[in-house]
Amino acid sequence: MGDERAGDASLYGGSARVSKDGDWSESYICNLIDWHLKEQETMPWLSGTAYWPFKDFSTPVRPENPVPYMNQKGVIERDFTKKEAFYVFQSFWTTKLMAHIYGHSWPVRWGDAEELKMIKVYSNADEAELFFNGKSLGVKKRNSQDFPAAGLRWEVKYNEGANQIKVVAKKGKETVTDEITQMYQSEKWGEPAKLKFEKISDENDIVTIKATLVDAKGLICLESRSYIDFGLTGDGKLIENQGTSSGSSHVQFYNGQAIISLHKNKGKSFVSASSDGIATEFLEIK
Repeated sequence: MGDERAGDASLYGGSARVSKDGDWSESYICNLIDWHLKEQETMPWLSGTAYWPFKDFSTPVRPENPVPYMNQKGVIERDFTKKEAFYVFQSFWTTKLMAHIYGHSWPVRWGDAEELKMIKVYSNADEAELFFNGKSLGVKKRNSQDFPAAGLRWEVKYNEGANQIKVVAKKGKETVTDEITQMYQSEKWGEPAKLKFEKISDENDIVTIKATLVDAKGLICLESRSYIDFGLTGDGKLIENQGTSSGSSHVQFYNGQAIISLHKNKGKSFVSASSDGIATEFLEIK
């Protein structure tokens, strides 16, 4: 996307440009799409609409992007992993009953103790009931003009640690559910000090490993925008250059974490994880 301001003189200073200076986080994109879909429902003269970047695509002009050289405005990743925005569209456009708690890709939330946090549910149901750590927080009626999430949102106080979230959505006699677990961290982290490196799955000769950026006390640096580089020496082979958040050997931390997989083959391999200013960590894979 080019600069929205016309003329060479206006390329310096002036108001922020969405394309260059805007917040392209998943939360922002979901709210942007949610708002536009809401507005379209009040336009009787609108004959049709489409969202052209269905899948993330490569771009030579974005080396600084979280996944370098990738435009990540698609609603799915290049490996067809569905993003949160996919479910926003689904809640407006599909006829099959669905419900999706926002935050499946958001393992750890943070804020002050006792701070109210919003939980959103994207659904095409008539109504939905939210259960937080086993307790009902009440039923909400869907209203497409009640932004955000068509009124299916609740303000809650998270407990420190694990929190169980479940929604039961209904349309007539039909019911659908969705549930997630989110951790909550209220203690503030300091400067990044160390990488925690661990194997999280090993199946069919594919090993998935996770690196977590923590401070000196072991707290996850949840909003770090540092980059991590994965490397491998030995008999295995990294599954890299996929253009995805979990298939890139150079990628920005997300929620303080980064993931990559490898074919382990026979023998053994040493996988490395490095980030500027942090000691490199190694993990042996046999």
